[in-house]
Amino acid sequence: MSKILKWLVVILIFSIGGYMLAEWKMKHEIISFLERKVPDHINFSYDKLSINLLEGNIAFSDVAVVSLGKQTSSCEIRVNANELSIEGFSYWKILFQKSVYIKTLTLSTPHLHFKTCPKDPNNVVANKSNPINLLKEIFVEELKFESGIVEIWDANEEVEIISVASLGLHLKDVATDPETITKYVPFTFSNYQIEIAQFKAPLGEYENLQMASLVMNNSSIDMTDISLLTKYSKAELSKQITYERDHVSLTIPAISINDHNYVANKDSLQINFKEVKLIEPNLEIYRDKSPLEDFSTKPLYGTLLRRLPFIIAIDAILIHQGTIVYKEDAPNNVKAGALRFTNLNADINNLSNLTAVNNTVNIKLNANLMDAGALHLDWKFNVNDPHDSFLISGKLSNFYTEKLNDFLVPNLRTQTTGTIEQLYFTISGDEYTSSGDIKMRYEDFKFQLLNKERNGVKKVLSFIGNLFVNDGSKADENGFRYGTISVERTQHKSFFNYLWINLQDGLVDVLTSNGKKE
Repeated sequence: MSKILKWLVVILIFSIGGYMLAEWKMKHEIISFLERKVPDHINFSYDKLSINLLEGNIAFSDVAVVSLGKQTSSCEIRVNANELSIEGFSYWKILFQKSVYIKTLTLSTPHLHFKTCPKDPNNVVANKSNPINLLKEIFVEELKFESGIVEIWDANEEVEIISVASLGLHLKDVATDPETITKYVPFTFSNYQIEIAQFKAPLGEYENLQMASLVMNNSSIDMTDISLLTKYSKAELSKQITYERDHVSLTIPAISINDHNYVANKDSLQINFKEVKLIEPNLEIYRDKSPLEDFSTKPLYGTLLRRLPFIIAIDAILIHQGTIVYKEDAPNNVKAGALRFTNLNADINNLSNLTAVNNTVNIKLNANLMDAGALHLDWKFNVNDPHDSFLISGKLSNFYTEKLNDFLVPNLRTQTTGTIEQLYFTISGDEYTSSGDIKMRYEDFKFQLLNKERNGVKKVLSFIGNLFVNDGSKADENGFRYGTISVERTQHKSFFNYLWINLQDGLVDVLTSNGKKE
């Protein structure tokens, strides 16, 4: 063997040995770093550590992380993953620029388990402070969560609050430093993509929210098969409640949001959406009138928006081809009466509770009422008005009133006949009172009062009632009769009850007064 070859062999042996020594030394340094720098309340374990010094790759297999102590609303966080891999770790930057640079950080098939804090304010663990003291800037060019599972449980791990069957997360240019790590959002990033499948969460004591999928990036959010459902059957809900409460079934095949962003400042959050589209939402509301009536004050929508714990600013909400069905079941053992709005399309603009913005919320709605007439509403209100003033106008065309009997018969023991050819109204009001004008052109409009069993007509009372109903013959040259509106709001009922009693007052005036325009 020549001397050159011998030296080559020696150099190769020393190189391999040096590399293996350096690899061993790096492993030792990583283990030592984790032992020294991981806080006491965090337990980090793994099955195997692999290192490739030439490529700057580090991989932990069968990773388990347990964090005890208050982390925002969580008192315990457990993370298990098949692998935590770091690719493109820069030795140059950590040695000479005192910063940590990673090309790609990947957490494979993570299972994230959160347990919320108990409400006891004296709980030592729940109130333990765990500040993070970061000495170097950290930059990750690409961060990925692949096929994750998320579970959030209550403090006793008896009730699952949120579950996600599959979570994919892809962040670009993730960075933090000693100052950023202490902020409300402890890192920054540029582009991102989030994919969620089979999301479930309760909304309060009675309703559950579910969603088949969500895809979210810097510019848009797309959701499919969203549902908000009362967790009990109608009969079971009536057994659970003391006071009247709606049984809700809301399903939306698709929601899309364009041009969204979020601003976090300390403990406040502002949500900004340019446009929200709801495709074919279907809302069914059922109310059993057997429980006690709730006489607590129901705030109007302006007040509800002002009371939100966050700031919201939505330029436009578009509802396409929606359906609303409202049913009331009085305690009389008859079929529940129903109001139906189909083919509902709506534009909602300037929905915001920003105090610095004084824009008026504008709502334009078109729908078919009971599949028998075309309804149009134009509704405006100012969220920042403490009096909750509003202006609402509308039109109903070609409405065959017999269609209302499905609702009137079981709930009001009344039935109608005749046609409302055109009805126009304008109502202005506030939290307490409202007034307005109404005009209507109709033909052969009559009503009948039913007996208690709703299977027969109280002929005498119906005859007397119809004596006071003008048949529409005494109208102006265009066939319209006019009326005025003046009502006081029932404070414990909703805005839509307020709208209904306004229309009811106006209709009575049109039908029973002289019908002349004042």
